[in-house]
Amino acid sequence: MAMKETIIKKLQQATCDKTELNRKVVKWQKSLKEAEKALKDGGKKDSKK
Repeated sequence: MAMKETIIKKLQQATCDKTELNRKVVKWQKSLKEAEKALKDGGKKDSKK
């Protein structure tokens, strides 16, 4: 299991009954996915023409 998934899983387990923290976990998860995508693409942005 990758570090990102481990962190997300542990945060979700720790905050399962706290709705405010759940929202923060979801926000962090989205941010991590965006960062991972940017790193895989080499930081290139989509050029739509």
